[in-house]
Amino acid sequence: MTRDALIRACAEIIAEEGLAALSLRKVAERVGIKAPSIYVHFVNKEALLGEASRQASAALGDCLRQGCNGHSARDKLLSTAMGYLRFAESQPSLFALFFMELPSVRRSLDDLPEAKSPYGFLIERVTDYLGGPRDQIEFLAFGIWSLVHGAAVLRQTHLRDFSGPIVEGTRYNLERLLEGWRPVRAPARQSLHRHSRGDPA
Repeated sequence: MTRDALIRACAEIIAEEGLAALSLRKVAERVGIKAPSIYVHFVNKEALLGEASRQASAALGDCLRQGCNGHSARDKLLSTAMGYLRFAESQPSLFALFFMELPSVRRSLDDLPEAKSPYGFLIERVTDYLGGPRDQIEFLAFGIWSLVHGAAVLRQTHLRDFSGPIVEGTRYNLERLLEGWRPVRAPARQSLHRHSRGDPA
Protein backbone atom coordinates (compact mmCIF):
# COMPACT_ATOMS: atom_id res chain seq x y z
CA MET A 1 0.00 0.00 0.00
CA THR A 2 2.78 2.44 0.89
CA ARG A 3 4.48 1.92 -2.49
CA ASP A 4 1.29 2.78 -4.37
CA ALA A 5 0.69 5.75 -2.06
CA LEU A 6 4.18 7.07 -2.83
CA ILE A 7 3.52 6.84 -6.57
CA ARG A 8 0.17 8.64 -6.20
CA ALA A 9 1.81 11.36 -4.11
CA CYS A 10 4.57 11.76 -6.72
CA ALA A 11 2.00 12.25 -9.50
CA GLU A 12 -0.09 14.64 -7.41
CA ILE A 13 2.86 16.88 -6.54
CA ILE A 14 3.92 17.07 -10.19
CA ALA A 15 0.34 17.87 -11.27
CA GLU A 16 0.03 20.62 -8.66
CA GLU A 17 3.51 22.15 -8.63
CA GLY A 18 5.46 20.82 -11.61
CA LEU A 19 8.33 18.39 -11.94
CA ALA A 20 10.92 20.84 -10.58
CA ALA A 21 9.11 20.89 -7.23
CA LEU A 22 9.27 17.12 -6.75
CA SER A 23 11.40 15.88 -3.86
CA LEU A 24 11.43 12.73 -1.77
CA ARG A 25 10.87 14.85 1.32
CA LYS A 26 7.63 16.29 -0.12
CA VAL A 27 6.46 12.85 -1.20
CA ALA A 28 7.13 11.44 2.27
CA GLU A 29 5.31 14.31 3.97
CA ARG A 30 2.26 13.83 1.80
CA VAL A 31 2.10 10.12 2.56
CA GLY A 32 2.81 10.66 6.26
CA ILE A 33 6.12 8.85 6.63
CA LYS A 34 9.71 9.92 7.25
CA ALA A 35 11.78 10.55 4.13
CA PRO A 36 14.33 7.72 4.75
CA SER A 37 11.47 5.20 4.72
CA ILE A 38 11.03 5.83 0.99
CA TYR A 39 14.32 4.04 0.30
CA VAL A 40 12.70 0.77 1.34
CA HIS A 41 10.63 1.06 -1.84
CA PHE A 42 12.72 3.21 -4.22
CA VAL A 43 16.48 3.70 -4.33
CA ASN A 44 16.16 7.36 -5.40
CA LYS A 45 13.83 9.98 -6.85
CA GLU A 46 14.54 8.83 -10.41
CA ALA A 47 13.38 5.31 -9.58
CA LEU A 48 10.14 6.66 -8.10
CA LEU A 49 9.58 8.91 -11.10
CA GLY A 50 10.28 6.04 -13.49
CA GLU A 51 7.71 3.79 -11.82
CA ALA A 52 5.15 6.61 -11.77
CA SER A 53 5.75 7.14 -15.49
CA ARG A 54 5.36 3.41 -16.17
CA GLN A 55 2.07 3.34 -14.30
CA ALA A 56 0.82 6.42 -16.16
CA SER A 57 1.63 4.80 -19.50
CA ALA A 58 -0.09 1.57 -18.44
CA ALA A 59 -3.17 3.45 -17.20
CA LEU A 60 -3.52 5.35 -20.47
CA GLY A 61 -3.03 2.17 -22.46
CA ASP A 62 -5.80 0.51 -20.45
CA CYS A 63 -8.16 3.44 -21.15
CA LEU A 64 -7.47 3.29 -24.87
CA ARG A 65 -7.91 -0.48 -25.07
CA GLN A 66 -11.04 -0.53 -22.94
CA GLY A 67 -12.55 2.29 -24.99
CA CYS A 68 -11.77 0.66 -28.34
CA ASN A 69 -15.06 -0.69 -29.65
CA GLY A 70 -17.22 -0.71 -32.74
CA HIS A 71 -17.71 -2.85 -35.83
CA SER A 72 -15.57 -0.87 -38.28
CA ALA A 73 -11.94 0.21 -38.20
CA ARG A 74 -13.15 3.82 -38.24
CA ASP A 75 -15.38 3.32 -35.19
CA LYS A 76 -12.57 1.59 -33.31
CA LEU A 77 -10.17 4.42 -34.13
CA LEU A 78 -12.63 7.09 -32.96
CA SER A 79 -13.45 5.30 -29.71
CA THR A 80 -9.75 4.74 -29.03
CA ALA A 81 -8.99 8.43 -29.51
CA MET A 82 -11.83 9.46 -27.19
CA GLY A 83 -10.35 7.17 -24.53
CA TYR A 84 -7.59 9.76 -24.18
CA LEU A 85 -10.08 12.29 -22.80
CA ARG A 86 -11.48 9.74 -20.37
CA PHE A 87 -7.98 9.06 -19.07
CA ALA A 88 -7.25 12.76 -18.58
CA GLU A 89 -10.53 13.28 -16.73
CA SER A 90 -10.43 10.16 -14.55
CA GLN A 91 -6.72 10.29 -13.67
CA PRO A 92 -5.64 13.93 -13.92
CA SER A 93 -2.47 13.52 -11.84
CA LEU A 94 -1.12 10.70 -14.00
CA PHE A 95 -2.09 12.67 -17.11
CA ALA A 96 -0.17 15.71 -15.92
CA LEU A 97 2.83 13.59 -14.97
CA PHE A 98 3.05 11.68 -18.22
CA PHE A 99 2.16 14.27 -20.83
CA MET A 100 3.10 17.62 -19.37
CA GLU A 101 6.37 16.82 -17.63
CA LEU A 102 8.02 13.72 -19.11
CA PRO A 103 9.39 13.87 -22.67
CA SER A 104 8.99 11.15 -25.25
CA VAL A 105 11.88 8.75 -25.71
CA ARG A 106 11.50 9.07 -29.48
CA ARG A 107 13.76 11.53 -31.24
CA SER A 108 12.62 11.17 -34.85
CA LEU A 109 10.37 9.12 -37.14
CA ASP A 110 13.28 6.74 -37.50
CA ASP A 111 12.66 5.72 -33.87
CA LEU A 112 9.63 3.49 -34.10
CA PRO A 113 7.07 3.63 -31.27
CA GLU A 114 6.93 0.74 -28.85
CA ALA A 115 4.32 -1.84 -29.86
CA LYS A 116 2.75 -1.96 -26.38
CA SER A 117 2.81 1.77 -25.71
CA PRO A 118 -0.41 3.84 -25.86
CA TYR A 119 0.84 5.56 -29.02
CA GLY A 120 1.73 2.19 -30.51
CA PHE A 121 -1.87 1.09 -29.93
CA LEU A 122 -3.15 4.23 -31.66
CA ILE A 123 -0.79 3.55 -34.57
CA GLU A 124 -2.32 0.09 -34.92
CA ARG A 125 -5.83 1.53 -35.05
CA VAL A 126 -4.78 4.13 -37.64
CA THR A 127 -3.12 1.41 -39.70
CA ASP A 128 -6.30 -0.68 -39.62
CA TYR A 129 -8.30 2.33 -40.80
CA LEU A 130 -5.95 4.06 -43.23
CA GLY A 131 -3.27 1.65 -44.40
CA GLY A 132 -0.76 3.01 -46.89
CA PRO A 133 2.73 4.43 -46.31
CA ARG A 134 4.14 4.65 -42.81
CA ASP A 135 4.63 8.43 -42.95
CA GLN A 136 0.94 8.96 -43.76
CA ILE A 137 -0.07 6.75 -40.85
CA GLU A 138 2.17 8.75 -38.52
CA PHE A 139 0.80 12.05 -39.82
CA LEU A 140 -2.79 11.03 -39.09
CA ALA A 141 -1.88 9.51 -35.72
CA PHE A 142 -0.08 12.73 -34.77
CA GLY A 143 -3.08 14.82 -35.84
CA ILE A 144 -5.42 12.71 -33.71
CA TRP A 145 -3.04 12.76 -30.73
CA SER A 146 -2.65 16.54 -30.99
CA LEU A 147 -6.41 17.10 -31.16
CA VAL A 148 -7.34 14.98 -28.15
CA HIS A 149 -4.34 16.16 -26.13
CA GLY A 150 -5.18 19.79 -26.77
CA ALA A 151 -8.78 19.25 -25.72
CA ALA A 152 -7.69 17.37 -22.59
CA VAL A 153 -5.25 20.10 -21.53
CA LEU A 154 -7.80 22.86 -22.11
CA ARG A 155 -10.40 21.00 -20.03
CA GLN A 156 -7.96 20.87 -17.12
CA THR A 157 -6.59 24.40 -17.42
CA HIS A 158 -8.01 27.35 -19.34
CA LEU A 159 -11.50 25.84 -19.82
CA ARG A 160 -11.83 23.95 -16.53
CA ASP A 161 -14.93 26.00 -15.59
CA PHE A 162 -16.37 26.03 -19.11
CA SER A 163 -19.65 24.14 -19.48
CA GLY A 164 -19.63 23.83 -23.26
CA PRO A 165 -19.68 20.47 -25.09
CA ILE A 166 -15.92 19.97 -25.31
CA VAL A 167 -16.10 16.18 -25.49
CA GLU A 168 -18.82 16.21 -28.15
CA GLY A 169 -16.95 18.90 -30.08
CA THR A 170 -13.74 16.90 -29.95
CA ARG A 171 -15.44 13.83 -31.37
CA TYR A 172 -17.04 15.95 -34.11
CA ASN A 173 -13.62 17.36 -35.03
CA LEU A 174 -12.14 13.87 -35.10
CA GLU A 175 -14.88 12.73 -37.48
CA ARG A 176 -14.21 15.69 -39.78
CA LEU A 177 -10.47 14.99 -39.61
CA LEU A 178 -10.95 11.40 -40.73
CA GLU A 179 -13.11 12.54 -43.64
CA GLY A 180 -10.03 14.20 -45.10
CA TRP A 181 -8.10 10.92 -45.24
CA ARG A 182 -8.93 8.26 -47.81
CA PRO A 183 -8.19 4.73 -46.60
CA VAL A 184 -5.87 2.71 -48.85
CA ARG A 185 -4.61 -0.84 -48.79
CA ALA A 186 -2.48 -1.42 -45.69
CA PRO A 187 1.04 -2.84 -45.84
CA ALA A 188 2.32 -5.31 -43.27
CA ARG A 189 1.68 -3.68 -39.90
CA GLN A 190 4.73 -4.99 -38.06
CA SER A 191 6.94 -2.39 -39.77
CA LEU A 192 5.23 0.45 -37.91
CA HIS A 193 6.51 -0.13 -34.40
CA ARG A 194 9.05 -1.94 -32.29
CA HIS A 195 8.31 -4.99 -30.19
CA SER A 196 9.99 -4.57 -26.84
CA ARG A 197 9.28 -3.73 -23.22
CA GLY A 198 6.37 -1.39 -23.93
CA ASP A 199 7.89 1.93 -22.87
CA PRO A 200 5.92 5.07 -23.75
CA ALA A 201 6.01 6.40 -27.29
